[in-house]
Amino acid sequence: MREPMALNPDKVGTSYPPYTYEVSREKIREYAMALGERDPRYYSDGDDCVAPPTFAAAFTVTKGGQAAFADPDLGAHWTLVHGSQTYQFGSRPIRPGDVLSCTPRIADIAVRGSNELMTIEVDCRFADDDTRAVLSKAVIVFLGSAPAADTRDDTAPATAADDDAARAAEEGAA
Repeated sequence: MREPMALNPDKVGTSYPPYTYEVSREKIREYAMALGERDPRYYSDGDDCVAPPTFAAAFTVTKGGQAAFADPDLGAHWTLVHGSQTYQFGSRPIRPGDVLSCTPRIADIAVRGSNELMTIEVDCRFADDDTRAVLSKAVIVFLGSAPAADTRDDTAPATAADDDAARAAEEGAA
């Protein structure tokens, strides 16, 4: 069996073309229903309708990573687990009718043992005023693809997200 190819560390800092996401009331409802949310604002037909905080996963987790995974120079492979996900929200809630412009970027590639941790940030901004709606940060753990004779610095202190992602990878591989 062929070993997974190592990620290309020169891709850190690479931004991919932005994509647009239009928030719909129906998508908010479907997401809230799938989570079992009961907050009436998520189901409202009025101006008080808002998206649940983790609704950002619906348009950042998969769609935000598509360009990176399609980049032949990155070396991404499908021997992976989702390590962690965090969100930083802007000052106004996401509502039906909002149009968001989302720009994916490879923020970091780190080595932890035989695994590589890639952080993808997706910065989503409201199209009407260019203020931040949400900054999504996902850590993807690529299993077993770290170079055997790695020249990158894996002695740097790990962040809490790195520790959580590495622990999730170890548990997922068990």
